Amino acid sequence: MIFTSKKRTSILLLSLVFLFSVLFSNVAKASTITDGIFNVFNFINTRIIGQIKNDFCRQYILALSTGEWKDGELRANLGKRFCASYSVPTDSTSKIAETNLQPLNSNISVSNTNNLVPSSINNSSSDVYAPIVSTNGGDLDANQIISLTNAERKNNGSKLVDLQYNDILKNIAIIRVKDMFANQYFEHNSPITGDNASKEAEKNGYQYITIGENIALGNFGDSKGLVTAWMNSPGHRANILNKNYTEIGVYAEKGIYQNQSVWIATQIFGKPISGCAEPNKTIKDKVSSYKFSADSILANIKNIDAELKTLSATDTQTYNSKVAERNTLVGLYNNLASEIKTSVAEYNTGVSVYNACIKTQ
Repeated sequence: MIFTSKKRTSILLLSLVFLFSVLFSNVAKASTITDGIFNVFNFINTRIIGQIKNDFCRQYILALSTGEWKDGELRANLGKRFCASYSVPTDSTSKIAETNLQPLNSNISVSNTNNLVPSSINNSSSDVYAPIVSTNGGDLDANQIISLTNAERKNNGSKLVDLQYNDILKNIAIIRVKDMFANQYFEHNSPITGDNASKEAEKNGYQYITIGENIALGNFGDSKGLVTAWMNSPGHRANILNKNYTEIGVYAEKGIYQNQSVWIATQIFGKPISGCAEPNKTIKDKVSSYKFSADSILANIKNIDAELKTLSATDTQTYNSKVAERNTLVGLYNNLASEIKTSVAEYNTGVSVYNACIKTQ
């Protein structure tokens, strides 16, 4: 049956007939009218009103599938109410349109978590360090060195945070100082083992974004003299004032180096991976799960598409049944596509924030 424009303009009239039918039926059931009269009303309701309802619901299904009727319109609302259980009749000659698939974007940005490039353990182009001096200096105190270092940071940059003491970094500093005394060298890389601050960090389980080292050898009078000597050396000053560092460990020991009694002191600076919030793995897992479901639904849709190509052009009933099944699947697929798009954007924002955090300058 093909619907004319004249019939389409009678929607309001049909709706009124529906309402009248429902109201009149309720009145009839509540009254004491004779069974004969009630049967007449029942005949009118099931035959005449039923046929009108059938025609209306047929038009409702077709109009919604083509987008002719929009959700929220009076006729669409009536269709939702009266045609909820309606299925395409066997004598249908009009084909239901197929719903379009939304594009699926599941491209997730990759964070640099597993591809961190450690920063140089010393920012100077050459190994510049405080020279040996001949003094009768006092002891060096690690806590004072940390306090004086933070004072220098506070005096040289309003955005520089205080460095927080870290046990692992102190242990690395101890290892480095004792190794220099034991093997009689003074440089950032051991000539014996090739070890340095970054390798010791890996051995001791300190997962870092960036790490740095200042070393000093000599007699400096006191802790203030040592920190002043470092601040007067461009490379060491750069480490002390590096905005990327958030933690510190310090160790100083007096010993014999090349037949002289001197102090060797080490500052180990670091920024741990834990200092940057990693992208939410739950969101990433959700995207993967949704993507798997969407792929499964898409495979079913493609199977139905293949079936639709083989259906006879005259078998409209079977064709419409398959299209209805396909459109239901497409609706599910499109909902997943929208959810994936939202989740991917949320996850990728987290990746951008994390990558900005781990970036060193």
